[in-house]
Amino acid sequence: MRKKSYTEDFKKIIIEVYNTGKPIKEICEEYGVSTTSLNNWINQVQPKEKISKKPIITTNKNKNNEKKDQKDIEEISKLKKENEKIKMELEILKKAMPYSRKTTRYN
Repeated sequence: MRKKSYTEDFKKIIIEVYNTGKPIKEICEEYGVSTTSLNNWINQVQPKEKISKKPIITTNKNKNNEKKDQKDIEEISKLKKENEKIKMELEILKKAMPYSRKTTRYN
């Protein structure tokens, strides 16, 4: 059996998809990559320590509104992260389109 060979660009795109938070199992099924290969690529590129989260901005208002403000800030932060993730996924999908068209045409 012949061993599959992947380009560096393809590997980078797959790692970007992984960085968006998509599960490894789904990535492997979608792109036809083994979990071992994907884990090896991730370990070669990614540092072992995790990236720290952005700090939450607090305001100095009265104590009654403080809890409500904190929840609003957390929700805004969560929505911003989700928006960034969606934008990144869209960009990755745009880059991956040429690869998916090549792999899905078997006729």
